[in-house]
Amino acid sequence: MTDPQERAVVEAYLDAVGRLDLPAIEATFADDVELVLPYAPPGFPKVSRGRAAAMEVYPEGLMDPMDFSDYRIDALEGRPGEWVAEYTSNTRVLTTGRPYRNTYISRFSIRNGRITRLAEFFDPIVLVTALGLEVPTS
Repeated sequence: MTDPQERAVVEAYLDAVGRLDLPAIEATFADDVELVLPYAPPGFPKVSRGRAAAMEVYPEGLMDPMDFSDYRIDALEGRPGEWVAEYTSNTRVLTTGRPYRNTYISRFSIRNGRITRLAEFFDPIVLVTALGLEVPTS
């Protein structure tokens, strides 16, 4: 049986990032949250531990609100507190004026109403090009 309050935490996080509401994002994180971005391009941390370090991943003035949408949120059967979400973004990088539209898959660990671990997977090439950088080729 899934816990609707845990799902609400996932939705609250996605809504907060979609609006780039930093206090609301921070409110979803446990003090010891671990934020994992396995495909983060150079210049972005792949792992941030603790609420303060995780919040540094959400810099002000880089992008317009992310406008996350198309949520699909599923509980992992047999794993209490574990959730997977798929969603998309539709925003603009302020420094380049370029659009940033990406697709994400994230795994959330929820304990006591807070996110204790978030692993977010996205296409880093989309981010790099929106930032106005070139993708190196071999």
